[in-house]
Amino acid sequence: MIILFKKKGFLRFLSAIETSNMIVRTLLRSNLKIQYSEGFHPKPKVSFLDTTATGVIDLALYVSVKLEDENIDIEATKKTIRKNLPLGLELVDVYKSDLNLNNVVTGYEYTVFSKNEPDFHREVQKHSGKTFVPMNNVNEFEIVLKNNLFVVKYTVDRNKIFNPYLVDNVFLAVRKRALVGENDIKSLLSINGGNNDESTRS
Repeated sequence: MIILFKKKGFLRFLSAIETSNMIVRTLLRSNLKIQYSEGFHPKPKVSFLDTTATGVIDLALYVSVKLEDENIDIEATKKTIRKNLPLGLELVDVYKSDLNLNNVVTGYEYTVFSKNEPDFHREVQKHSGKTFVPMNNVNEFEIVLKNNLFVVKYTVDRNKIFNPYLVDNVFLAVRKRALVGENDIKSLLSINGGNNDESTRS
């Protein structure tokens, strides 16, 4: 089973570990029959795609969950999960799919906002000390001025992901979509066994 969440509001300031712990607790409170790993310290078989930097709104928070019985009622599962969601975490969809997201997702689409024009050509430094030029890491790139704000849309390969807040003047960043090539992973999940009811998606 694959679940798509949106992480918004103050939850965007959670770290990657805090985010994963929050989601696992939410799923356990929802009484899903999750498979556990073997060994002395069994853990729920729940996996995630690439994390976002702290402060990034995540609209493509995909979670893979191994269930004891994959033959579930999608709508009933959604209803149960929604009852246990913390404020700021939204359920978008549930897909009855065993697709390995880490094997198929190739990149992501981001949108960032700035009051002054952000310079993606300026060299920045990662926390590791390494420097890079953001423009060298992005693929499709578009910048527009809208309501006195600079809005930048870009895509980035998984092996070139960077913290968008390293770019000067960026005050808000959003990860919009997970991509397979140029396509949204949603389309592949729907074909693979997801729910095609558009009314359940936001």
